[in-house]
Amino acid sequence: MCSKGCYSLILRVWKPLTVKIGALGYVRFDEGFYVYVGSALGSKAQSLENRLKRHLSGHKKIKWHIDFLLSNEGVSIERVIVCKTIDRVECLVAKEIAKIGLHNPQLKGFGSSDCKFGCFSHIIYLGASMAVEEAVTKVLNAYNRSSLKAEILSSEDLRGDC
Repeated sequence: MCSKGCYSLILRVWKPLTVKIGALGYVRFDEGFYVYVGSALGSKAQSLENRLKRHLSGHKKIKWHIDFLLSNEGVSIERVIVCKTIDRVECLVAKEIAKIGLHNPQLKGFGSSDCKFGCFSHIIYLGASMAVEEAVTKVLNAYNRSSLKAEILSSEDLRGDC
């Protein structure tokens, strides 16, 4: 079954790097954990499952800001958190996670260039001095504070077709 919803990719940047992010230009990423918040509210190819499969794939056309970052060998997706919903909650979640993130002015507009709710960015830097499970807990708590039910996605959740 094809789902709709909001998702958070917990990313690790293994060493400081500078990446050209489309029209945003060159952006510096410090070593550590980042959270990218996105949504998939369509059906079939635009479903939550297919959007996540695309992000996890190493072979894709570079289209979105996140694609530029994920195409770099020094970046990995550590965990995926999903919230199945038909509502547009991406900005709510991004703003809630931003409250616990470390401000990085270079991230302005990343993933949020078409945002109508004034989001600074849809990628948030959490820092380097934590384990991946601490990053996961911080993100899950942000969903909870927003009264949203989120869960960690397992690889089995993306098997099969929509």
